[in-house]
Amino acid sequence: MRKSSIDIRTSARLKGTALAVALAALSFSVGVQARGLTHPVDPDYTGRVSVTGVAYPGETVDVTGSGFKPGQQVQLLSDGATITTQAILSVDAEGRIAGQVEIPPESPVGIHPVVVQTVNPGYAEILDFKISPKLPFTGVNAYHIARAPLNPGLYQGAYSPRSHALYVTSAVGRAPVKQSSLMKVNPSSLAIEHQVTPPADSTGKGLEAVYGVAVDDTTGTVWTGNTRTGAVAVYKQDDLSLVKQFPDKLAPHNHGVLVDGPRHRAYVAAHGKNYVSVFNTQTLEHKVNLTLESPTRTKTPPAPLGFALDQDGGKLFVVSTTDQVYVIDEPTEKIEKVYNLKGAKGAISIAYAPEEKLLFVVSQGTDNLQILDATDGKLKADVKVGAGPLAVVWEPVRKLAYVANRGSDSVAVVDVNGNLVANLPGGSYANHVFTDGKGTVWSVNKARGLNDPQGDHISRYAAK
Repeated sequence: MRKSSIDIRTSARLKGTALAVALAALSFSVGVQARGLTHPVDPDYTGRVSVTGVAYPGETVDVTGSGFKPGQQVQLLSDGATITTQAILSVDAEGRIAGQVEIPPESPVGIHPVVVQTVNPGYAEILDFKISPKLPFTGVNAYHIARAPLNPGLYQGAYSPRSHALYVTSAVGRAPVKQSSLMKVNPSSLAIEHQVTPPADSTGKGLEAVYGVAVDDTTGTVWTGNTRTGAVAVYKQDDLSLVKQFPDKLAPHNHGVLVDGPRHRAYVAAHGKNYVSVFNTQTLEHKVNLTLESPTRTKTPPAPLGFALDQDGGKLFVVSTTDQVYVIDEPTEKIEKVYNLKGAKGAISIAYAPEEKLLFVVSQGTDNLQILDATDGKLKADVKVGAGPLAVVWEPVRKLAYVANRGSDSVAVVDVNGNLVANLPGGSYANHVFTDGKGTVWSVNKARGLNDPQGDHISRYAAK
């Protein structure tokens, strides 16, 4: 569930009012000697700035803002210079601003600190302005690529060897969600073989919309996360009949779902809290919540997002919003290690290569894929893969990691050494990637509006 605009998020607010007013006075003085500490202070600043689309070197992006006070004037500054084409942005009667930023071609990719300054009244804050790498499509001729439209609001997918079928989730809009489906898709033709609408939620105003998905081939079921309601649901693989609907708020705002069939466990990332919900896949009972606790990064509580599994070693890898990887021992359900990611912001998805004992972590805030030694967390490689990577999967046959990049509409392909070996079209807002473990990879993507010919498709990639 990502917005169509990329938020420029606050990294540190300058809450010293004297500094805020002094900066504002200096910046907004025109033709006279600046004198600080003379402007009125904004005691309840609520301004928010965002940039529409992706910021690339040499291109122009629109910036908008809201929550300002009518009559305020706003500047966006980098290295003391304004970055908008119109030096001063005036706040309208609704508290909004709008402008454009022409990004120099030589601008380095990465997160740039931008100062947002206001006067009448005055305030200042430092925000993250991300410039992303613009990577051309490459290696397309080395793949057989097929695409087909599915239902609106595609989110995730999973392949079942037992049923030789793909299970894809979709959900449209925010709560209460009125349109959602679980689809059984033919992996070859990409046609929908069967689909169901989830049941109504506990309020009766919306559906138990499905988002995260994983298959359990031991029991022939499909596990889904009901993100908006914080519930979890289990369906049969063959006819998609509902087996069990767990109660709302059990795993708040859940994201990733993973099943360890041989150990009869399902894991759900309760992103709205700081724990992983564990279920028994045989008895269909909620077993326990595994709380994530960081020994080092304590400013904000960790919130789980995605999983990877070392099946043979019995290790569960959990990526957290604190840009950490938690290593959990499955038999004891204890945290064994915590890896702090460096050079990563907005870590969101993780994959594991069992033979190589490598972890692959993508971070949407830094546009990168990091390859780590799974035994000690040491960084082996760091590669830019596109704008806003959301998901990564390991394909063991050709030993390649595939990354879905929402911002750049691409699927990047990276080898174990961190080399970008291909960059494939992923459709609008590429959202998820998954594999059959036999050389084929699928991706699902969302849509830019109602009439997007590239939107809401499933894509299949098979190397020639």
